[in-house]
Amino acid sequence: MIEQHRSRSASREKTGITGHYSGKQLARFIIPTLFGILLFLTPIMADGKLTVMIALIIDLINNVIKPYMVPVVVFVAVVPSIFTVVVSCTSLKHNQNRFMQLFNPGTGWTIIRAIGAVLMLMVYFEVGPEWVWDRNTGGVMLYDVGPVVLAIYFLSAILLPLLTDYGLMEFAGSIISRVFEKLFGLPGRAAIDSLASWLSASAVGIILTTKQYREGFYSSREACVIATNFSIVSIAYSYLLLSIIGMEHVFLQWYASVAITGIICAIIVPKLPPLRFKKDSYFPPEGKQLKEDRLEGESLFALGLRRAVHRAETAASPVELFKRAIHISMDIAISVYPAMMIIGCVGLALIAYTPVFDILSAPLVPLFQLLQLPEAEQAAPALLAGIVDSIMPPILGAGIESEITRFVLAGVAVNQIIFFTEAAIVLVRAGIGLKLRDLLAVYVLRVLISLPILSLLGHLLLDN
Repeated sequence: MIEQHRSRSASREKTGITGHYSGKQLARFIIPTLFGILLFLTPIMADGKLTVMIALIIDLINNVIKPYMVPVVVFVAVVPSIFTVVVSCTSLKHNQNRFMQLFNPGTGWTIIRAIGAVLMLMVYFEVGPEWVWDRNTGGVMLYDVGPVVLAIYFLSAILLPLLTDYGLMEFAGSIISRVFEKLFGLPGRAAIDSLASWLSASAVGIILTTKQYREGFYSSREACVIATNFSIVSIAYSYLLLSIIGMEHVFLQWYASVAITGIICAIIVPKLPPLRFKKDSYFPPEGKQLKEDRLEGESLFALGLRRAVHRAETAASPVELFKRAIHISMDIAISVYPAMMIIGCVGLALIAYTPVFDILSAPLVPLFQLLQLPEAEQAAPALLAGIVDSIMPPILGAGIESEITRFVLAGVAVNQIIFFTEAAIVLVRAGIGLKLRDLLAVYVLRVLISLPILSLLGHLLLDN
């Protein structure tokens, strides 16, 4: 009799996990989630390269509108900047309309937008000092960087609710919460951030993290840790960096080394200043939204499914989600483009026209020599140039003969995460609690930790 009761209980437990929910409830969670996984998290092969569907869609859109991309970039940088100056200098700045407040970012950002817009026009019309509009300085930002990230900002922001608003993060976060909490001191839902970034683009991960912070699912500390340790450039972009430096033949070994190094950095860096001292405070309008609601005897799978179904049921309408996505992407884009132009022009001009990076990187030369990395004098400035853009170390290091040095340069370029033509500006603008000095400190820490680890792995893999 006792065994029969246990059997019935076990049967109810096995069939009752999904039996508590109607087909409509499960479909509202499962269908958008599957689309999100297919778009952002499913690796596919295209033209012999590993990528994801969202990257293919972005490339397709970029190819279709390619003839118009440069003028669109100029428009996005210049016209909103003019509106910003007008709004900031008139009574319009007191209008609390959410759209109007996009053009009232404060004095500092107003100045940045204005200067960036002027530089954008100088590069577009090739007027003013040559170091501004030269093809290797401002030209890189306008013709190479700007068009690539435009579709990423808008399309990713619009489609990210498939990952964030229909239960996937609740489901996955509940199941792997213990692993992420023990390894990184983060909620399990952060794993989705990591995958979205690694497989799609660093900007996707940062936008996703910002969205989760503003909705009360991450504290300021958690958002800062996630954004600076998991918003790594995508697999496809990583392959591009490796191809520039001529090391495609060891992509799998190299990327495994990058992943190992990234995990070690993600364990160590948050335990050091400045991330260590970030507060566990939540976005004021929302407060903390994560609840400890596990029932006695409830499995992690059942807990994740219950949370996921509830999240899907309470998700905003597609129209409201679309409005929010457009607002977030516009806020980032109209700030990032002018700031990107300022930092890109100045940084690339310093690299192309001055010995500044040679001087600043001099202390790194003995470290390269200690790690037995050949051609240290050429490699050190190339590595330091990564602070401007992650593509700079491979470009400047492509002429280095030593494979192990090139292996390390490309690996550090991926693992540094912080670079000022895109990621750093987006992070500052995101308002999750990161200051410019914080990003510089995180950049230094990640480089100093990544360099010896990748050197060791490079020697082990390439010296045999």
